[in-house]
Amino acid sequence: MPQLDFTTFIPQLFWLFLCLSFLYIVLSKIALPRISDVIEERNDTITDDLDEAKALSLEAEKVVDELKSKLEDARSSSQKKLMDERQKSLDIVSSERKKFEKNISKEISLSEEKINKGKVEALKEASELAIDIAEEIINNLYVKKVDKKDLNKFSKDLN
Repeated sequence: MPQLDFTTFIPQLFWLFLCLSFLYIVLSKIALPRISDVIEERNDTITDDLDEAKALSLEAEKVVDELKSKLEDARSSSQKKLMDERQKSLDIVSSERKKFEKNISKEISLSEEKINKGKVEALKEASELAIDIAEEIINNLYVKKVDKKDLNKFSKDLN
């Protein structure tokens, strides 16, 4: 193996030193600055993105807070409108109920008057019928005829 030959050991060290130096110079002057620029650019991009994300997050929180306040305002407004409409409906129902009760009470009073008139007429007819029946019964039982006027007088005296 030529690497272990001590006669060529010094030139091998020279060429090793020369190749490694050349490689170091190329890497330090060309490749490493490009890599460090890319890393720095990535770090700047990440930092900018994080800052933008924080700003957007704060803006989103503000928007959410505004939406919450608008939602609460809309909720209270709709609740107020709902209560107003409910009160209007209750007022309308109440007025319609009063009208209905008024009409029903009129109809009830008219019906009561008709019933009372019918009752009076029925009692009058029953009284006349009772007088007729009484006259027939008395006429059949006695030989003497009874006059209707006497029975009317007797009936009025009983009432």
